[in-house]
Amino acid sequence: MSVRAVCRICAQITTEMVMLASHRIQMRRDRRRTFCHIRQIAMYVCHVALQIPLYEIGGAFGRDGTTVGHACHVVEDRRDDPAFDEFVAAVERTVNSVFRSNGVFGNE
Repeated sequence: MSVRAVCRICAQITTEMVMLASHRIQMRRDRRRTFCHIRQIAMYVCHVALQIPLYEIGGAFGRDGTTVGHACHVVEDRRDDPAFDEFVAAVERTVNSVFRSNGVFGNE
């Protein structure tokens, strides 16, 4: 499976989990910001959980590798909030269960 496909699936999983966890009213008001945060979380999970290099994630998302690095720093800083940390951990567990159980990525 290509890195682009893996990143696309990670982004979709992240989007679905955000939709389940967030309030629709807030989503409508801050739509652009919400999608930016979703993309940042997806990039972070691709890098941390699946150990995909930043430049490959950048290519898959149509962004530069430095943008992916910035996204990872932003998400890492936000993990000081216990609720956000638990949410990101849930996304990581979900992504790991999808890709590791299907043999897409080995059990490193």
